[in-house]
Amino acid sequence: MDESLASRSLSFARFAWKDWHDFFEHQGPVCENPLLANSSRYHSFLTKWSVSRTLRSGVHEKFRETLRTSEEFLRALNDDSGQMLEELEHELRPEFGTRGGTKRIISVVSKVATFIRPERFVAWDTFARRGMNRILGRGSYSQFSDYPHYLRSFDIVWNGDLGREIRAYVTHNAIQPIEREPRFQRRVLDLYHMESGRIGTDKADKVARFVKSHSAGGN
Repeated sequence: MDESLASRSLSFARFAWKDWHDFFEHQGPVCENPLLANSSRYHSFLTKWSVSRTLRSGVHEKFRETLRTSEEFLRALNDDSGQMLEELEHELRPEFGTRGGTKRIISVVSKVATFIRPERFVAWDTFARRGMNRILGRGSYSQFSDYPHYLRSFDIVWNGDLGREIRAYVTHNAIQPIEREPRFQRRVLDLYHMESGRIGTDKADKVARFVKSHSAGGN
């Protein structure tokens, strides 16, 4: 484990959890989670996490309402394999995807699922995929066949040496009780993958400067 990457990932996980804790920690029905029930918060989420562009223009609000009322989405959230989330993406893509409904929207579908059920799902992210590939000893640009394959690969890392080291590191440095829970620690590992995938890019330097400038105040 690279401790500097772990420290950076923990810091980012704290920033995100503080800003979006009402999504992550919501305990009521999915349709009442602020991510789907509050239009303003939903649009802030889309913008902040750069997934607004995944959806075609003019359908963002309809996408929110579709997920909020979808029995298929509820079933997908309860499917730990990620297969039903993959199938749901295929169903939604023609109506909500860009390029005439041909471009995949798994990034936004998986990110919504991650913020509603962080103890299980992780977002389909370019840098995270690249970082996970490196950690698994694969080529940086190796392909994952689908979202279930990606989720299984994450679990391999989570259950392996790096996952154990990340959990121990976060537990040792925990400030809040939530930081000792798997749902938070999986976020740290996911961010560790992202940071690993950014190594060698200009964005990595920008991220490092951001974390350094915000770390003086702790949480």
